[in-house]
Amino acid sequence: MVFLISLIYVLMSFVLGSVLIGLAWNTQPFLLYIHKQLMFVETNAGDMIFRLQFTFIGTLVILLCIRYLETFFFRSQRERSVVLESPQGRVSITLFAIEDMLKKTLEHHHELSHVRPRVIAGKRIVEVVIRGNLTSELNLIEFTSTIQGELREKLQQLLGEDKEIKVRIEIRKMSFSRGNKKLVEEEPEIPFRNY
Repeated sequence: MVFLISLIYVLMSFVLGSVLIGLAWNTQPFLLYIHKQLMFVETNAGDMIFRLQFTFIGTLVILLCIRYLETFFFRSQRERSVVLESPQGRVSITLFAIEDMLKKTLEHHHELSHVRPRVIAGKRIVEVVIRGNLTSELNLIEFTSTIQGELREKLQQLLGEDKEIKVRIEIRKMSFSRGNKKLVEEEPEIPFRNY
């Protein structure tokens, strides 16, 4: 959905920028028709400052569109690893390796199932989002704070003290097994009742 919205935004920005530049320099007959229909454009058609203003605005719209495309497509490629500096050299850890380590760390917690960690890395901040299903009835605040502390400590040891680590837990579904529920006592069946 985000890609579709971005695509529409980019296409409309390119069209708007091209129309503004075309209006300023009368490059195509269609743009000339639009040029004649707009009264304020018609009155200032010969003014060079007016043309330069439209050219500047159109170029600015296109450059902003290109900047948006660059941040949208290249942001994910740049931040796919965490780089650590040491006196011996640089160490690069991929986010996939960190996610896999977090998944294996959470395997021994039987209260969570279908765990899917996601790591988002910035220059100073590493944000961890843990999505999963809760399978036991328990105190949710204590359980999540225990997991958050455990994961934060493990990542702090791995990445060092210079990175700020934020751990967020999202419970997608609560599915409790019947073994945890109290069994309701059934009333004794009266003999020969069904005959």
